[in-house]
Amino acid sequence: MNMRYSLVFFLVLFIGCSRFDPERRLLVEDLRIDVFGTSRELAFTNKNAGFLYTETNAEHNRGWHGWHVMSRKIMDDYLITIDDRELLKSQVHLTQVYPNRVQRAYPIGVQETVTLLDSIDAIVIELSTIKGSAVGLRPLFSGSQNPADYVTRSHGDVILIARKNHLQRTPSADYPVWIGATVIGADRKVSATSVQGGFRVGPALAQAAIVNGVSVAILAAGDTEEQTLERTRFVATRYGDLIQSRKDRMQHLMDRTALRTTDHRLDMAFHWALLSMDALIMQQRKKGIFAGLPWFSNYWGRDSFISLPGATLVQGNFFDAKEILQSFAEWQDVNPASPTFGRIPNLVTPSSISYNTADGTPRFIGALGEYINYSGDTAFARSVYPVVRRAVEGSLKNRIDRNGLLTHGDAETWMDAVGPEGPWSPRGNRANDIQALWYQQLLISSWLAGLADDEKSFREWFSYAEQVRISFNRLFLDRSTNRIYDHLNADNTPDGEFRPNQIFALSLIDDPQIRFNAFKEITAELVYPHGVASVSQNDQNFHPYHHHMPYYVQDAAYHNGIVWTWLAGPWISVATQFGYADTAYFVTQNMIHQILDRGAVGTISELLDAAPREGESEPRLSGTFTQAWSLAEFLRNTYQDYLGVAVDAVENKLELAPHLPASVSDAAFNVAVGAHILRVRYHQSPSEGIIRLSSPAGAPTIDVVATWRLESGIEHNFAYMLAPLTEAELTVKSDGVYVEDANGSRRLQMDIIRAFDPDSSLVPISLAVPVVRPGLKALRGPDHRLLNNEEIKSPNSGATVLYDRTDPKGDDQGPGSFTYPKIAQLRPGSLDITRFTVSADEKRAYFKVQFHTLSDPGWHPEYGFQLTFTGIAIDTDGRAGSGQRTVGRNAQYSLPARHAYEIIVYVGGGIRIEDGKGTVLAEYLPVPGDEANPLGRASSGTLSFAIPFEVIGKPGANWNYAVLVGAQDDHGGAGLGDFRTVGPLPTEWTGGGKRSLRDPNVYDVLLPKP
Repeated sequence: MNMRYSLVFFLVLFIGCSRFDPERRLLVEDLRIDVFGTSRELAFTNKNAGFLYTETNAEHNRGWHGWHVMSRKIMDDYLITIDDRELLKSQVHLTQVYPNRVQRAYPIGVQETVTLLDSIDAIVIELSTIKGSAVGLRPLFSGSQNPADYVTRSHGDVILIARKNHLQRTPSADYPVWIGATVIGADRKVSATSVQGGFRVGPALAQAAIVNGVSVAILAAGDTEEQTLERTRFVATRYGDLIQSRKDRMQHLMDRTALRTTDHRLDMAFHWALLSMDALIMQQRKKGIFAGLPWFSNYWGRDSFISLPGATLVQGNFFDAKEILQSFAEWQDVNPASPTFGRIPNLVTPSSISYNTADGTPRFIGALGEYINYSGDTAFARSVYPVVRRAVEGSLKNRIDRNGLLTHGDAETWMDAVGPEGPWSPRGNRANDIQALWYQQLLISSWLAGLADDEKSFREWFSYAEQVRISFNRLFLDRSTNRIYDHLNADNTPDGEFRPNQIFALSLIDDPQIRFNAFKEITAELVYPHGVASVSQNDQNFHPYHHHMPYYVQDAAYHNGIVWTWLAGPWISVATQFGYADTAYFVTQNMIHQILDRGAVGTISELLDAAPREGESEPRLSGTFTQAWSLAEFLRNTYQDYLGVAVDAVENKLELAPHLPASVSDAAFNVAVGAHILRVRYHQSPSEGIIRLSSPAGAPTIDVVATWRLESGIEHNFAYMLAPLTEAELTVKSDGVYVEDANGSRRLQMDIIRAFDPDSSLVPISLAVPVVRPGLKALRGPDHRLLNNEEIKSPNSGATVLYDRTDPKGDDQGPGSFTYPKIAQLRPGSLDITRFTVSADEKRAYFKVQFHTLSDPGWHPEYGFQLTFTGIAIDTDGRAGSGQRTVGRNAQYSLPARHAYEIIVYVGGGIRIEDGKGTVLAEYLPVPGDEANPLGRASSGTLSFAIPFEVIGKPGANWNYAVLVGAQDDHGGAGLGDFRTVGPLPTEWTGGGKRSLRDPNVYDVLLPKP
């Protein structure tokens, strides 16, 4: 080491250590993050069923921005005025973000502090240093520009607002329909005067005089006028106490962990992640974890169980952990005749439950096992044992092959994205990670059977687990390459796609050398500095970017190349076990960078691109801006891997095997062993290690088992019995472990010393370098022609009307009495065509479809509408029976022979033109920016677009048109979509009223004139 560099290094190290105070209390106020200039996303939840999604320094510009309750947006934004001057977030110079609030400094000197309250649907907006005479508060809404679509009620000091269509809310759509607004101050008054700005309308205004440069505005939501009025006034009188209560709750969470290290950025990021993760533990009807915001504001089983250790257990939050497990236990499929008997749900929304996953159930059992280990709650283990038994029996009855392996569908693993053509990443019918989870499920279930005195199941399930291990090592290993097959196909052929799911299966491999070689190759091929990729960049199906319209829809890339931040968690666990803590921490530091410096403030996104775009220095963040399992794995890694904590409260045992990175010489933290909190402190130096332990009064004697590896080449494995109300210091040196406690100083006898060669103990490994290879199939786009927005929205002022048909309102009931899906965003009349017109000029045909109404949830503003799917079948030759009669895209509809078509145009999340044989002639896929002139306009209920003659030919006088309308199903991944399925009974996402499954999924049809 260069002498000058050495002096600087040790000076910095000394200064850093001198500032380290393991017992200094970190406060909520210490977590402040300042945002200048470029805006960052921001979200707060109320720990119940509501969240506010906003920007630090920008106006709301996305459909998801706003205030949401029960998975429904109830308000887009609000507008504050000072003497009729608008406060615009885009003018903010500085925003200071805390876990409990956001503070904006406006150029006119006003400071705004916004707090979402706990367990109540209300927002408090505090304004200070105001120069003016009156403050105004105006709630803003989208979805209708017509003020007549809103109901307002004045109650002197409070204005109440509701959308008229929300007043007919169905019981299953349990979201608040009324918004209350008031401003605290003198001369309070309310007004129903309406204003419009952009695509939002403010139907009413609350005002009050400013007193001493200070004012407070209140927004509250409720189900009824009376409830909302009462809630608004309650918050107006108690807001100070409610704000303090929220802050106190967060401080308690920070105090419960009390983590302090010599890496200040790690401390900041850890506590932000702690509070951002806790913000996603909600009480939406029952206790659960929102998978991610803004669009996963519901409970996903798989995500919840992956998240549970980091989200609750490592912090000692056993109360929430138990309630979450109990919630999902009560949602188990208990019908023995069901093909999903025994499964724990994959998805629970306010109005539906789905069991379409193979990994949710084994991950539930895994999370249950960890809960029992951490909490020691064997009574709960016995109470839920029937759930455990059903879970195993359901799989043994319906879902195992002759080798004992667990079978499943193509899209029933965590790589579950499905498009119109089927799964984007098919992994049926036996994926490697599913077998590892099934093996774990059997072992834990066997242990739980022992606790429940079920000796027969204890032996049988353990035997099944051994069969899985043996079968896996025989069928899943490519010993010539040291790779693990990703899955076995239904015909038993192995699939060698190189995916990160191998990480989960490493523990099943018997040969330790194969296990290490597989880890090394996974690292070199899939682990970038910013996270773990979902498929190798050498794969022909590799997609380097999540969003790359119009070449592919986002779900095509979802599990085919882009980085999932949660996957860093299991890889870091393996990397630290193999001794590569510094390499692992390099990936962790990228997550710290995201939490503190980029993206949504204080949290971690769902996804990142695999590689930076041209001209950009970092990969773009994508997916949900805050994701539960991303945050939870960051927290779990800190505790279980870097701090090396493992808890067995059933046996009163604590294992400590730290893998501290070089930048962390000291760490102090709390550990919950059952109901008791222990304080642990580490210090590492090249020549020694120190563990300080403190046990509270009332705790049992804890068996502490520790492993410490010194740089000198000595590893110690030792044990110490920590008595209640005891402080002890264990010093690890080359010749032994020395203890100092109430009994004096002595050398520890329970110590096994092993020597290793520090220069050769670690085989060099390297992280992958993201490379976007030229000629990637994903970046070439489709073989057919792609139309752009300019072409399909070309003006038609000189076009001649060729075809014009009307259709009555209210006939959108299919062949019988179809009902709409229950999703509240689908407005009544959105599947009801009322008029269809075709025009033409010298180059293009122009199509206009008028509906009774259209819906625009705001999920894809570049579409201008959503949830309606249209098929326009064009008979170009006028000859009966000469074309195609069957309409595709899940329509299940056959046209009369006299209307057989040669061309069909599908319109949903874009446009696709096909010939009668199904060959795609051209396609339009909207891209960001197209919202300036979108395909549809919900405000007028119209779709309008043009198609060049070179695609469909020039319309003739004998051309006829049949128009079919249904609900759109884009399978959650954007793009064109299909006709959404209709069943006998409506669900959240499927329509109801079918008398026969052969009936079409079409609500309204406009056929040509006879």
